[in-house]
Amino acid sequence: MNILKFILLFLLVFCFKSFGQIKPGAKQISLSHSDVALASDSYALFNNPAGLAQQNWREFSIYYSPSPFGINKLSNGAAVYHEPTKYGSFAVAYINYGFDLYKENTFFVSYSNMVLQNLFVGATLSYRNLSIKNYGSSNSLALLVGLLAHVTNNFRIGFTVDNVTRSTIGNEDNQIPMVFNFGLSYTLLSKLIFNAAIEKEIDKNASLRVGIDYQIIKYLNLRIGAMNEPSSFSAGIGINYSIFEIDYALFNHQDLGFTHQIGITLQFGDNKPRQERIKDYLNKR
Repeated sequence: MNILKFILLFLLVFCFKSFGQIKPGAKQISLSHSDVALASDSYALFNNPAGLAQQNWREFSIYYSPSPFGINKLSNGAAVYHEPTKYGSFAVAYINYGFDLYKENTFFVSYSNMVLQNLFVGATLSYRNLSIKNYGSSNSLALLVGLLAHVTNNFRIGFTVDNVTRSTIGNEDNQIPMVFNFGLSYTLLSKLIFNAAIEKEIDKNASLRVGIDYQIIKYLNLRIGAMNEPSSFSAGIGINYSIFEIDYALFNHQDLGFTHQIGITLQFGDNKPRQERIKDYLNKR
């Protein structure tokens, strides 16, 4: 193992106070997490739970990152299930991260609903268990809240606040950051979606994120994203056929190098593209 890479990753986990791993979702990662105003799949639970109520179809997704930055001991995975009802949208998720010396298990419960015409709100409650060998374990509860509005059929805005509860682990202050995120999303000619977001963690510089999702041919999407603070870029592809969606993402960190992720989603509903299905759903409300 490259000792410099291990030290840098150690700092990423313990000094950046961000629970080490990248948020799940291969599509989201390929867009550099610029999609706070899009949030059009079950992974909205992690990014902007308000987006779940846009989706009147059931989804089950799994995500896997086999060897983050070339270190297979830090492999991580997630599973998400979304269920729409007449009372709003519900979702649950589980993330496993780490190895025998450092391990996190996190459970999520999310709820979202439409409160005004084309305005959605949502919240995700997370329960984290952190275990460090020879140091014991600790638990925490945190709340992510978000809203999403369709200004027009093609233009959306989104806003979230993560860790509204200012939760911590043990008696230490501020290791789980409070993060604000504001974004825009615009669909051009139904084939291309442009996303932009600004993420601001208290006491740190704001991070600008942009991403483009382009349906180059039927069943195939190409994606690219970039961000600063820290500087990185990402790319990926999405294959959509029948009830299956397979997403792949490649992500570059300026110090740690490249890493990759994969996600598989089962969608239960008609076979139209996501954004068309959301438009149809909103037009019926």
